[in-house]
Amino acid sequence: MKLRYLLLLLALSPITSFAGDMAKGTNFLVLDNESWPTGEKSGFYILNGKGVSTTIEGPTETKAVECHGAGFWGPDGSSAEGICLNGSGDDMYVSSFKREVGQTTGQWKIISGTGTGKYAGISGEGSYTTSQVPGGRLVSNWEGEMTVAK
Repeated sequence: MKLRYLLLLLALSPITSFAGDMAKGTNFLVLDNESWPTGEKSGFYILNGKGVSTTIEGPTETKAVECHGAGFWGPDGSSAEGICLNGSGDDMYVSSFKREVGQTTGQWKIISGTGTGKYAGISGEGSYTTSQVPGGRLVSNWEGEMTVAK
């Protein structure tokens, strides 16, 4: 009888997932982009940027960042999709990013923690916003949750 009540209690209990640490930071990139018009007010571009990712809050630290992607632009805005290499050597992880046309916020997700370094097994996801600044530079503010394997 006690086992039946215990099973019922477990069945009715909410399932809790363990969330990662809150994470927030800014990527500062110097761009080397290429673009091609596809119409009078539209086109396709390839993004290549290198710089620094600063961490304001979270389990990572300030590190080198290199981002590569592509997208289309037009009268309704631009899209973006690609990857970023965060860190270097054994202390690196790869994240993806994606933003749909007409949206000001995109989504990022860690897709692999490489090597045996401090980011091996890292996971996380969140959102980002970007703005271009003079001189071929891009500022990307990101936030979300990250979990570093211990």
